[in-house]
Amino acid sequence: MTSSPVILTRDPALANRTLTWLATDFSVAATIAEDTETASQLLMRSPCATVFLDTRAGEFASEAATFLRGVIDGELAALNLVTIGSNAYPIELVGVVDLLTQLHLNHENCWNDEDVQNRLREILNTPHARPVPRRFTVDAGSVAISTYTPSLFPVLENVSRVSQHNVTLLIVGATGTGKTTLAKFIHMLSPRRDRPFQTLACGALPGDLIESELFGHSRGAFTGADRNKIGRFQAAGTGTLLLDEIDVLDPKQQAKLLRVIETGEYEMVGSTETKHSDARLIVASNVNLESLTQNSQFRADLYYRLNVLEFPLPCLKDRPLDIIPMVQAFVTEFCEQHDIVINTIHEDFIDAVKRYPWPGNIRELKNHIRRAVLLCETDMLTVNDLSPVIIRAQFAEPECETPTGARKPNGWSLSDRVAQSEREMLIEALRAHNDNRTATAKSLGLSRVGLYKKLRRFGLVKKSATSAK
Repeated sequence: MTSSPVILTRDPALANRTLTWLATDFSVAATIAEDTETASQLLMRSPCATVFLDTRAGEFASEAATFLRGVIDGELAALNLVTIGSNAYPIELVGVVDLLTQLHLNHENCWNDEDVQNRLREILNTPHARPVPRRFTVDAGSVAISTYTPSLFPVLENVSRVSQHNVTLLIVGATGTGKTTLAKFIHMLSPRRDRPFQTLACGALPGDLIESELFGHSRGAFTGADRNKIGRFQAAGTGTLLLDEIDVLDPKQQAKLLRVIETGEYEMVGSTETKHSDARLIVASNVNLESLTQNSQFRADLYYRLNVLEFPLPCLKDRPLDIIPMVQAFVTEFCEQHDIVINTIHEDFIDAVKRYPWPGNIRELKNHIRRAVLLCETDMLTVNDLSPVIIRAQFAEPECETPTGARKPNGWSLSDRVAQSEREMLIEALRAHNDNRTATAKSLGLSRVGLYKKLRRFGLVKKSATSAK
């Protein structure tokens, strides 16, 4: 082993149990730290140490989160992390623990499990700690964007550089990847931050109304135009205008947009008076404009004018390190917004969120987290609070053929299948005995304590909490 492990907890019983376990089963002498300052000093002297972190909710959670962020930000030596004490993470710890955790000890049987002991033995003898993901942050004062996805580092770096200048920008990404959020952030970074921010989703409008929405119209320009109406360019003034889904513009509208970009000039529908726009223009698309140009569906001159400063946004499935920190932020946001108290998030909830492919990207993630927060009946989010579509997706793995031609789920380990079968048996047994735990435990050949531990393990405690039988 390269260095002495550190046990970071304020619970003497848990600290001594872990200390004894390491000494008895692994002949390893660990050091107990009751506060993060002591743990940090130990890490400074012993780089690449393994830290056993108590992850239970309480006053210590906020301090532990600060400690772990110090590791992620490179202020402390890298470490292997083993979380102990609970199946649930305090909200403050959710994002940072997920980025570091190699092993989680959450119930009595886990300490004696052979696979767990082998994994811990491997961690304790690893000469170098697991690489810590790097975080890149761009700060706009009151708002900041952070990511752990390396492909986004140059995007945010370039955004912070060009946002100060009055140039047209193109943001490309699938629906729900955060194009509007990035556009607003660019506006906040620019000298125009105190001026209007206008947005127009071109794809949400009938084709014959887009031009009117963009440039406005004069009275009598068409049937129903009983008064003058200003367009989004004029409404934006000297602020910023975001045009989303510009790929739906027809060739005539594309030509007029190119003219505004080049000269700032345009005319209202039904008017010959030339107006001038001083707005900063950001355009967005959820399709590849280059392919549309090659198929003559998008003007080449407009595309090449826009393509000078293009910012691609990856799909959420290509940003795995960002998913759980986003969950943490959304849970905190919706708890404050709806005056709901949630202190912890069960690890099964986290695992389910990480397994789901998120075809709707960040927008879908945000909506599902809002739903989970609103439906949660306790102060802990469990997998039962998630939408059925996410739960079903956990067990709908794509199939692959074995060498013998048989088909099997792809990516499922034996322990995954056993755990799922055990969970289903518990649910069926509880249902058969009307949530009577005593009768359920007896039918399964378990003690009440043994049953309760299994219910806790699979996030089913809430489901039967109404019964004290």
